[in-house]
Formats: sequence, structure tokens, C-alpha cells
Amino acid sequence: MKLSLLACILIAAGLNTAVVAAQQAEHAQAAVEPEHQHDHNYQHDHEHDRDDDDMPTLGAHVHGHAVLTLILEGNEMQLAFQAAAQSIVGFEHKPNTAEQHQEVAAAIAVFNQGGWFTLNADANCELVVAEASTDLTEMQANKGHADFYANYQLLCQRPARLTELQLPVFNLVPALEKIDVQWIVNGQQGAARTTLTNSTVRLR
Repeated sequence: MKLSLLACILIAAGLNTAVVAAQQAEHAQAAVEPEHQHDHNYQHDHEHDRDDDDMPTLGAHVHGHAVLTLILEGNEMQLAFQAAAQSIVGFEHKPNTAEQHQEVAAAIAVFNQGGWFTLNADANCELVVAEASTDLTEMQANKGHADFYANYQLLCQRPARLTELQLPVFNLVPALEKIDVQWIVNGQQGAARTTLTNSTVRLR
């Protein structure tokens, strides 16, 4: 099973269609005032962040926020992570200095190692493929609103025992305040919001 990031997002979007529709309406309304669009959306999204029941649109560009989709089918798992580049490396323009290039390279290396998340040991899940990337390396990065992505494939020897996902990433990336996790585990589905003080997701 090989799902693209978009496929994972579209599948998980079924978990939260009502919220997606509401968010799309909000974005359409915000578009009426283009002069203040960036600042208004940023403040508006952070106002909603205070409500733990308000899950953001999948793929939405919100500083301090990330979306993680987990899909387990049989013994094959896909993980798809997306966040604003600002939340990961501290800027959203194309790197201009050696230090900024190093920041991007270091972030990609950390996410490629896959050590920022863990699954309960009973499931015996092994990382097979890890691929981290960012819009910051693209020509259009200077336009802003760059994102950071990480996609993973894992094989779980005992998938029926998968019960928990832990996210120590908050200790590695201080600017990341919240991750909205949406999961599908062999037909069961759910969603949770995680933070530094609440970084464990129950998958049952």
C-alpha cells in the first residue's frame, strides 16, 4: 500500500467533513478583504486554537500548528505530517544564508530519522520509508506560506496490538504548539489534538 500525502489527507478528511466545510466558508469570507488577509487569518486561526473541539482544515497553513494523518491497513502503515515551515525552521522564505540552509537541512534530517514519533512496542512497527521535504527549497518559496512535509511507510508485525502514538516532537520543535492527529486503524477511526503536555494519542 502506497498512499500519497494528498491521498492520506483526502481519506482522513472524511473524519471531519463538517469542520472542513465550515473552515472553507470562513476562508471564502476572509478572501473578501485581501488587504488584511494574512494578518486576519493568522489571528482568526489562533482564536480558534483556544477551542480544543475546533479541528482545523487539513492542510491549512497555521503557524504553531500541524496535521498528522495515520492510516493502518492490514500490517502496512502510512503517516503524513504537514506544518507551516515557520513552525519547524523559524522562517517561510527561501533560505538566504548558510545558517538558514543548515536549519532546513537539519530539520529534514531529523524528520527523515523518524524519531519524533513512537508507537507502542507491542505492535512491533518498523520504519521502512521516510521522506521529509519543504517548499522552502522550491523557486516559489520567496512568495511565503511555505510548508514542511514528512511521509512515512511502516510495517507492523502485530498490528492488532497497535494502541498508542506518542509525539515527542514537541520537545524537538518548540515553535510547534499543537498537532491535530486523525487516524484510521483497520476500519476504526478517530481524531485527537496533541500538545506538549498532552502528546499521547490512544488509537482504540
